[in-house]
Amino acid sequence: MADEVTEPVVEPVVEPVAEPVAGPVRANRWPLRGAVVLVVCALAFAGWAGWTWWRAGADESLAYAQARDEVLAAGRAHVTLLTTLDSSDVDGGIKRWLDVSTGALHDELAATDAATRTTLAQGRSVATGRVLDAAVSELDTRSGSAKLLVSVEIATTVGGGTPATKRNRFVAGLSRTDHGWLLSALDQVPLGTR
Repeated sequence: MADEVTEPVVEPVVEPVAEPVAGPVRANRWPLRGAVVLVVCALAFAGWAGWTWWRAGADESLAYAQARDEVLAAGRAHVTLLTTLDSSDVDGGIKRWLDVSTGALHDELAATDAATRTTLAQGRSVATGRVLDAAVSELDTRSGSAKLLVSVEIATTVGGGTPATKRNRFVAGLSRTDHGWLLSALDQVPLGTR
């Protein structure tokens, strides 16, 4: 046989499968985006709440409502005090009346003479007023004047006996002073007959 030429056997080259090269790890950005969205929403809400609060503070109707509530609370407390008197402490009772009154009413109460004080002390009575209901009928915040319609129950005990109760209606005038709202008038309204 003739020279046989053998061809070299070429073995297929098998390249190893390359494993992916670890590159920079991509972080999950959703938590960061979510946090940014929450911060933006919180800032937007804070801005809206601040603007709303500012507008409410500048609202005249809110200031008027607050003044009405102050007048009502002061009027109820002052009328209760002015319809209460213990004969064992007439001077203390009149002093408390003077503390919650102003203007002509204050002057009238301050002019209570010694004879009247003695008569009240000898009466051995205790009158206790309790406001049943009250409503602001007029309020002028610019001039600082108001009127209240007040229903009062007065329980009077003479000499430690059984209390007798009587209901009265009053129109109370109030004036704004440096010491808050004080009574400037207290007029009894006659009860109508049916």
